[in-house]
Amino acid sequence: MNKILILIFCFYISISFSFADSLNPLSGNLEAINSGKKLYNIKCSKCHGPKAKGINNGHTKTPDLSKYRRGYIAFIDVLVSGYSRMPAWGGMGKLDSIQIDQLASYIESLNSNNLKWNK
Repeated sequence: MNKILILIFCFYISISFSFADSLNPLSGNLEAINSGKKLYNIKCSKCHGPKAKGINNGHTKTPDLSKYRRGYIAFIDVLVSGYSRMPAWGGMGKLDSIQIDQLASYIESLNSNNLKWNK
């Protein structure tokens, strides 16, 4: 039993350290990541795919968010303001600041290169 508790503790510590450099106040928070995943599935998965790998429909390809490298501030800017064909979320049913950070923490957790979102 003690070994299991130690393993769980080490897992949580490693997650905390892996996101230590992020500007997102909810980075590495498992509850926020789970909430962000739910938001993603409702608001984003239709265009970016169920695993955030992007979708190619023949004439456009949405970005693979698991490889997003521009950082937290750039992600928030795109999410709030929109970009190219991506709408600004202010006009499609607003996300509050906590929901935005939850969504960012989920996308950050998918980062396949374990990059820090410190910009």
